[in-house]
Amino acid sequence: MAYLNDAALWQASRSTLATEQRERLAALHEAQQRRTLSTEEQIEEQALLKLYREVVLVRAQAAVLLKQRGYDVSDLTQFEPLE
Repeated sequence: MAYLNDAALWQASRSTLATEQRERLAALHEAQQRRTLSTEEQIEEQALLKLYREVVLVRAQAAVLLKQRGYDVSDLTQFEPLE
């Protein structure tokens, strides 16, 4: 990631799961509160959780690199270098 330009890092810092994936993960968590998930559902939930963790890790790594490059990453919707 260190070789990415600033624009690519900003994009990575704002990455998220797709809406369908977020909704499915939420639905699986809700179902898990009411009942035991099937084996297939458990596998799907674990895959979505793994993907979620990877997205969070990419966002964090991108934010660290942007901070090192002098950007204020306290609000990742901004694109302003630190003075």
